[in-house]
Amino acid sequence: MIRHIPLKRFEYCTAEQGAWAKYRVTLDIDFEGRNLALQGEGIKVKTTIYPGVGVDLSDKTSDGLVFSLEGVLEDGKTINACSGLLVLYCSQEWKDSNAMDWHLAIYLYDDYDDEREIKLNLTMWPLAGNPELN
Repeated sequence: MIRHIPLKRFEYCTAEQGAWAKYRVTLDIDFEGRNLALQGEGIKVKTTIYPGVGVDLSDKTSDGLVFSLEGVLEDGKTINACSGLLVLYCSQEWKDSNAMDWHLAIYLYDDYDDEREIKLNLTMWPLAGNPELN
């Protein structure tokens, strides 16, 4: 029997500014609600995720999924439209979904300022006995 592991939400937060984190960043991706919210050092981003499909981490066809992002980037001075991509991929050859390292890559671009872009590469730790907590 295949155990389905839905990816409903992904939340990420860096520690306070320090040696390995230049800025404090919080990220909330709601795959069910099709929303991505990012906040850090004076910047707020809110986007919609297209298409709104469910992600099953036990299904190898989820490896390499690419989602389009469209929304708003606000920096306290300006509010501009932004767009980008969210990519979900596996770092290893597919063997067992319970031992896979899944990664999210996020690329966001200010539609009006070519100099502003946000790139994040994040790891979801290997799934364990409670994958719903990941």
